[in-house]
Amino acid sequence: MTQPTGSTDPQPAPSTDTLEGLAASARGWHTIQLTVLGFVGICGVLRPTDGAVPAPVQWLAAALAVLALVIACLALFTVGRVAYPISAGGSAGVTPHALAQARGRLHTGIRLTILALVLIVTAALTGWWPHHADTAPGAPAKATAVTASAKTGQTWCGPLAAGPADAVNLRTGQGDIAVALQAVTRLRPVANCP
Repeated sequence: MTQPTGSTDPQPAPSTDTLEGLAASARGWHTIQLTVLGFVGICGVLRPTDGAVPAPVQWLAAALAVLALVIACLALFTVGRVAYPISAGGSAGVTPHALAQARGRLHTGIRLTILALVLIVTAALTGWWPHHADTAPGAPAKATAVTASAKTGQTWCGPLAAGPADAVNLRTGQGDIAVALQAVTRLRPVANCP
């Protein structure tokens, strides 16, 4: 007597090998996630201290770092539920639905891990904010002129100009002047001439 091969046949229960394989894969991802969590922590703490990054960008970077930390912890928990399952049913409790849920959790945890990594890298990139040393807060004012004092007691002020190589060449209010290098006693940059 043969049994009919219709749709009423019970489906075979998934083997525990499939669930164990999924758990082993999740344990491997769990190790990677711990590394990502450490990376998130390090990047979240390391911030540029020179004050060259605008305050709104600093706040955005801080928010991204906190969000990355929360997402990394959530991903760690999600994959941990697959890597180290707590089930009272043992191997008899493995159903197709439970296996599908475990796969879904693993995929969600992996996606969350990648999202946390993208967020923390974005937050860390704010430290590369373009700035110039002369525009950074606390930087000295950019000199636009030079004051030259000679041994004779005379002083000239003006921006540097082209002229002979053995002299300090200044463009003053009275015209261009060249002061011989051996006659210069003091040369000082200034913001503007008096």
